[in-house]
Amino acid sequence: MITGYSNADYSDKTGQHQDSFIQIGTRSHLVLPIILLTGFVLRLYKLGEQSLWYDETVSAFLASQAPLDLIAHTARDIHPPGYYLILHFWTILAGNTEFALAYLSLIFGVLLIALTFHAARYFADKLTAIWTALLVACSPYNIWYSQEVRMYTLGAVLGLAATYYGLRALENNKKNTESRFLEWLFWLGYVVLAAFGLYTLYYFAFLLVVINVFFLMYTLWPGAKRFALVRLLFANSLVLLAYLPWLPTAWRQMSNPPVPPWRSQMDLWSIMLESWSALTLGQSVKPTTIWFILFLALALFILGLGHLYRLPSPAKSPTRSPALFLFFYTFGPLTIIYLLSFITPLYHVRYVFTYSPAFYIILGAGLAWLTTRSRLWLTLLAVTLLLIAFAYSVYQYHFNPRYQADDYRSAVDFIQSQWQPGDALMTNAGYTYTAFVYYANFSNLDRQRLVPYRPPSDSRRPLLLQTGSVEGDPNLGWGDPNADFYPMSTADTIAGLEQLANDYPRLWLLRAYDTVTDPQGLIRTWLAENTIPLEDQVFAGESNIRAQGFLLSWRPELQGETVHFVDGMTLAGWRLPQQTWQPGQTIHLQLVWLATSPPSTDYKTSLKLWAETGELAGQGQDEWPGGTLYRATAWPVGQMVYHPTQLVLPADIPPGRYWLNVELYHPDTLQPLPRLDGNDPVVTLGPVVVRPAVVQ
Repeated sequence: MITGYSNADYSDKTGQHQDSFIQIGTRSHLVLPIILLTGFVLRLYKLGEQSLWYDETVSAFLASQAPLDLIAHTARDIHPPGYYLILHFWTILAGNTEFALAYLSLIFGVLLIALTFHAARYFADKLTAIWTALLVACSPYNIWYSQEVRMYTLGAVLGLAATYYGLRALENNKKNTESRFLEWLFWLGYVVLAAFGLYTLYYFAFLLVVINVFFLMYTLWPGAKRFALVRLLFANSLVLLAYLPWLPTAWRQMSNPPVPPWRSQMDLWSIMLESWSALTLGQSVKPTTIWFILFLALALFILGLGHLYRLPSPAKSPTRSPALFLFFYTFGPLTIIYLLSFITPLYHVRYVFTYSPAFYIILGAGLAWLTTRSRLWLTLLAVTLLLIAFAYSVYQYHFNPRYQADDYRSAVDFIQSQWQPGDALMTNAGYTYTAFVYYANFSNLDRQRLVPYRPPSDSRRPLLLQTGSVEGDPNLGWGDPNADFYPMSTADTIAGLEQLANDYPRLWLLRAYDTVTDPQGLIRTWLAENTIPLEDQVFAGESNIRAQGFLLSWRPELQGETVHFVDGMTLAGWRLPQQTWQPGQTIHLQLVWLATSPPSTDYKTSLKLWAETGELAGQGQDEWPGGTLYRATAWPVGQMVYHPTQLVLPADIPPGRYWLNVELYHPDTLQPLPRLDGNDPVVTLGPVVVRPAVVQ
């Protein structure tokens, strides 16, 4: 049986000040709430402030689906549905803002502090538990994933709790009725937690394999209670039975992934260095800059293993050694991942977090040994260095642009601000549509694949086209027409783009990860050769996501008169909807420009709404008529330039008849460009009749 280690053994090995320090530290009912509050505050700081990155938008998108649709979607994806189902019901209570979504991870992150404290006390002693809780509370690795809208803090909680319940069930060897009841209660807890862990994260299985190797050795060791092996096998059979409905899906997803390959094989040294650095100081520092802290952690880790190894145990079985068990708890699953990566790359540093609690227990044991076996100032120095390094890493995480999340929020906001009815939308790679759907404010957004392309039934309805993998593996998405991942041939891709250009005047593209799905750059090349770039914005984050606008080959139907300005500028026509309006509505109109001779400067447009009394009633945003990248001096003579624009009616505009005007002006002097006919520089596009707002 693994037992707690009494701090009474320390009394003859430390000085008076050290004894006082230990006594304060082991009053967990006083210290633990302070540590929990500290961990909560550290996780709450800037929670939800940054944009969600791609994986997080998948979580947000799935949480917005009905449970059956959510389960069906995850069956076509790469993660099981457990976490997403919890998040779905959480959003019903808390909403789906970035803050609300991330708060669920925060809850599990704070719970993990308490659980690691309890586990450390179980494996070692109160002093180790206090140091462990402090490390987890302040750990940059833990803070990172406690603020991410993903399943990793939940996975770590389930793993540690399942392990604890399994150990308690195995060690309960008394024969009275109460003890038997507790044993079965522990086994039930293990079964429920282990099964839900598998439904939360596939990598959870690697942890179950490792701890069950120890459980099996425990039951086979001389002196183990009768029927322990039978009960262990029965419990795991129940776990497997609970997971059986999902097992075929899990096997298909693992043996034949529906996604394009994105991980690369890493050598053992790189995996160990990255994992150790993340466990120690998170993912927001470079190992080369904090190598001395990594060595300090290694020293504490070795001291902690020694301390745990020397703890009293009723048997010398390796399965009953806390040091060996905790070591393999973290590095056993990592070893399995490394070995399986020779078949297909599986490693990513984020998955190591699930196995991280044991790492901090060992470090906490190292600090406990240092506290009781050396000078107090040495312990305080080690803790101070660790906390300073933690603070540096957390500062980098929050403020260094290098570690800022991909800013999908700003990218989608930019595209939506540029989009006008009649424009097409596309995500490349297409599976990033979850970011667009989460952040865009389109109530009637239609989504379909680029291939096969289907002409729109209503070209003014927002359409988001999702690309697949160009010349990708035919097995991508398993041929499911609802899968986010699918292969596209070169010929079908070009055909889809050509049909798109015939149906739409402009295209707005959200680019992310397209080097994975389009490694030869077929779509990028086609757009460069067959369209005119209008906008190109790069947004923060390591993925360098971009929002781009393109003018396609579509030709508009013109209305309105042709108006010639000086300096070769001409308004070739326009279209203004003929309808009545209400306050707060948006007037979308289409303008077409051309240059009859090369203009001398890049002119801007100004759209204004005038009352019949001559007062300014509303104004649109001043714009470059061809977009930021396609200004007037770059226009070929005689080429029509499509320019959709809009004006939002003020919410307090009185009912009545107004007139909508457009003018060209010099961007430096702000002077309007004169017309060749000598009339007023503005062009009156038509009347706008505003009716009283309808009360809902």
